[in-house]
Amino acid sequence: MERMIAVDRLARPDNHILVPLDRMFQARVDQGFSPTAAMPHEEDFLKGRLHGIAVGEMQAMEAAGRTLFDFPDAPWEFQLDMARQVWDESRHTEIFAKLLEYLGSYIGEFPESEVLWSCTQVDDPACRVAGINRGLEGLACDVFEQIIRLAQRMGDEVIERAVDYVLADEITHVRMGSKWMRKLTEGDPERLKRALDFQENIDNLFNFQGGRTTQADAPQAPLDVGGREVDFDATLTIAREARLLAGFTDEEIERLLRSAARSAAY
Repeated sequence: MERMIAVDRLARPDNHILVPLDRMFQARVDQGFSPTAAMPHEEDFLKGRLHGIAVGEMQAMEAAGRTLFDFPDAPWEFQLDMARQVWDESRHTEIFAKLLEYLGSYIGEFPESEVLWSCTQVDDPACRVAGINRGLEGLACDVFEQIIRLAQRMGDEVIERAVDYVLADEITHVRMGSKWMRKLTEGDPERLKRALDFQENIDNLFNFQGGRTTQADAPQAPLDVGGREVDFDATLTIAREARLLAGFTDEEIERLLRSAARSAAY
């Protein structure tokens, strides 16, 4: 086996479409949509959001497995945590595949972004867990909390309970990332800074062009649910409570909010 394989070598059915994130953003702009994510007023919002999670869980499973292979000299406890994460992410992939089926969709109906796999191309396990576990799985906490609130407003206990179950694992994964980012960089402040900078690049990529805020401050938008209109967050908010449980500090959360405020609104 080779280390850090390219994204086009991931095993996918012929009908799956893997595209770089910037091309996905541009395609949305060309169609008159927000560049960064489906909004509640868009058709197939929930299917698209759950599809993005499903393929993200699949890449997270693959990435944790690659991290095990790429860094055989890492501490045994680190390898054990990565092996556990492979198992967790495989279950998550199955759960979201079933939720897509529940909604009348399937994995492959929408394009799959390469963004999570791009984090496996960095040759430092501290940077990997910073980018994947703290950056992208921190973002997953935000996404899952939003979907849980939406499911509650829809009265859909299947989606609510399934996503809440996965959220508990994601919080654990973020905590593992925080633990190992710090342990692997002990006594090496320059390496810690590189890892934090790598995570910050991921965070900035997903600050949604200034559209992110707290749940309390989020503007509401109408969302059609089976012919019934409910008000829902007009953009993805930052899940403060889940992030605190996951080991983020108040200062880190405030940095995320400041970063979003600095961005040009779309």
